[in-house]
Amino acid sequence: MTFPQKIPGLKLLLLVWIVYTAVWIPLEGALVQVIVMGTATAVLLLGHGWQRWLGGKTVGRGVGVVVTAVSGGLLGAGSGLLTFVFMAVKTGLHAHGPEFTQAEIAWVWNVLPLWTAVWLLVGLGMGLIWAGID
Repeated sequence: MTFPQKIPGLKLLLLVWIVYTAVWIPLEGALVQVIVMGTATAVLLLGHGWQRWLGGKTVGRGVGVVVTAVSGGLLGAGSGLLTFVFMAVKTGLHAHGPEFTQAEIAWVWNVLPLWTAVWLLVGLGMGLIWAGID
């Protein structure tokens, strides 16, 4: 399996993320908006990491499947953890009390293991498909 040198659409996603961030900052806290922010940031970080450390490298099928599975797990966990970071940032920027309720914070905490497991399985599945095609 050979990892692509450049990930298509990553620069466009970065541009969309920059615009979204500029629009997101002044808005009041909304759970869906902060989840989108955390997930998009995780995707960007993972994509840039793949390009930097794996771009153009060839690995065996087993290693490739493990890399995609671990990447999926990192995406799931990273999405949840970065959502917490952006919840804190949003609350700090607006400085008028909590932007998010305790129920919203608890919900993100409670679904974090689910997101990690689901994205790990998605990464595993994508790796197996890629290994079968390659």
